[in-house]
Amino acid sequence: MKKKLLSLAVTAGMLASVGAVQAGMHINDKGTGEALIYPFYSAQGGNDTYVHVVNTTNVTKAVKVRFIEASNSQEVLDFNLYLSPEDEWAAVITRNGTTGGAMVRTVDNSCTVPELGTSVGGHSGTKTTLANGKVQRDQNFVRFNYQGDVDNSIERTTAGYIEIIEMGQLDPNTGLGADAVHNEAGVPNNCGNLRAAWNAGGTWVNNPAAQLLPWDGETSPSGGLWGYGVVINGADGTSVGYDAVAIDAFNDPEDALLLHYLPGDERPSLAQAQPTATIFDGNDANDYVFPTGYDAVSALFMSANISNDYVVDPVINAQTNWVVTMPTKRFYVQGNTPVAPFTNVWSVKEGDDRETACESIGLEHWDREEAFTLVEGGFSPQPVEEDFEFQLCTEVSIIQFSRDTSEESVLHASDRIRYGFEPGYTEGWARISFDNLTSGSARSLAAINGDVFRGLPATGFAVINYQNGDLDGVLSNYGAAVRHKSEQVIILD
Repeated sequence: MKKKLLSLAVTAGMLASVGAVQAGMHINDKGTGEALIYPFYSAQGGNDTYVHVVNTTNVTKAVKVRFIEASNSQEVLDFNLYLSPEDEWAAVITRNGTTGGAMVRTVDNSCTVPELGTSVGGHSGTKTTLANGKVQRDQNFVRFNYQGDVDNSIERTTAGYIEIIEMGQLDPNTGLGADAVHNEAGVPNNCGNLRAAWNAGGTWVNNPAAQLLPWDGETSPSGGLWGYGVVINGADGTSVGYDAVAIDAFNDPEDALLLHYLPGDERPSLAQAQPTATIFDGNDANDYVFPTGYDAVSALFMSANISNDYVVDPVINAQTNWVVTMPTKRFYVQGNTPVAPFTNVWSVKEGDDRETACESIGLEHWDREEAFTLVEGGFSPQPVEEDFEFQLCTEVSIIQFSRDTSEESVLHASDRIRYGFEPGYTEGWARISFDNLTSGSARSLAAINGDVFRGLPATGFAVINYQNGDLDGVLSNYGAAVRHKSEQVIILD
């Protein structure tokens, strides 16, 4: 199979032209798309994570909102959200002081199905009318999908990441699309009709495609979603924000799938993505076709290595955490045999008291004046039987750069997902390699035409925290999020 080679200028023209040939699924560097990946949320150690998603188009959007825990990407809550034109939905993920797990809290009026703040099917929620007249809705996260694990604590729900996937578009001027539109009071016209459409005998139970606009790239604007998250810790006086990664052309307009699923269904997921990925490389854009949709999503995130900054200067009590998220890992590590590019399955290792799926990595770091150290040894804590290799064993990993890794990490990450590292310099930059490992193993993901992507699918950011303490009665702590830089290595067939 010959790769399709497109110039960036031509690609941009195609995406903007009505009726033109469509490019494959791609990460949109402009920040909007049909699917959004939020690499991290936390309700640990006093953290709250604020989540926002915006519909920039002039049609009503049906989207799936999914919260996924950090250890093995098990879903802990999802629901359908119906965003009217130019609508924004906002919520906060916080800890439930009674259960010890996480929950999502919102005072947003946008329609959800089921209604947030209700108890149904083993899920628990509450609604509270506040002094300002707004209704606060709390919905608890659940552990149904991992309650058979050795490590099945509800506390696992307090850290993870988020997927938001567009399921379809509706005409905002008529029918169910109009029911989601907010009136002059800022309240949707009729959320009850949207919920009834999914009840027994309802419009969408009988036909989930009913009233959806064609997903053809011409009749209605797909995509146009953007989002961001903010991790706030009031006690620490810190706030760190990041942009969601936007995936555009998630659904193939030339052969569109029906993605509008019943609330409670774990679809659509990244597995329903189109199998063609467009990878941008310099002035070129190459289309690659993969066996599955999640392989194509993995290709978008495939990294031979990632690099970023760190600061651990004791003068300003600085500390750095790297968030490393592998949003498709769950598709490769279930069952008895790992599937490339991953090399281990989710299981209990000898001498351990929890399930893991560990991947060895390489680590090297520099100071700001080119001094270099190739690190030998391991992160802490380490899997019992493999003491001399750096390993990441969870879907979301927090690498704690500090002078003393016994201290609390910047993000207050639990030991379940935290990996400590004490660098030899007070500031500089580091690089994690997923490819050329000391063990000699080479991780790879193959396209149908035989071209091979090396490394692992990863995304995330560094959180760098500075503490100046109390200056003139004001808590003077500062946090910044810096997106990881990555190198993609493709071996042509």
